[in-house]
Amino acid sequence: MDITEISDRLELEKLVTDYATAIDSRNFTELNNLFTPDASIDYTAVGGIAGSTSEIISFLETALDFFPNYQHFISNISLTINKNSASGKVMCFNPMQTKEGQTFFLGMWYQDTYLKIDNQWFISSRVEQSSWSHNVPTSINTEPNK
Repeated sequence: MDITEISDRLELEKLVTDYATAIDSRNFTELNNLFTPDASIDYTAVGGIAGSTSEIISFLETALDFFPNYQHFISNISLTINKNSASGKVMCFNPMQTKEGQTFFLGMWYQDTYLKIDNQWFISSRVEQSSWSHNVPTSINTEPNK
């Protein structure tokens, strides 16, 4: 790897970490700084919605209010970089706790595309792909929305 590829990889890893940090700290408006203005985000694989960044922010502000505690652990960041664009597959382990205290777990992948604009990387597309779940309360729909 040359120094440019090393730098791009580190910047992209920081970008996906910043996403998880924004979600877990409930700083949803930070997503505006992480996604391109015309980004497409699709959470339908685990019962969410698909939409623009602003639609997703509104959705998260309401949907995640039901969960007092959750975390997004990301790893296995597989990247393919082609100059100012890239694609990635990012593993996510997501424990969540309901207001009633039940803890459940979701395993998923983020299928991403990235764009480098004015020397800064952004997520231009994110599609959640469900891998597995454990102990999900029956009142919570994690089935794909179609």
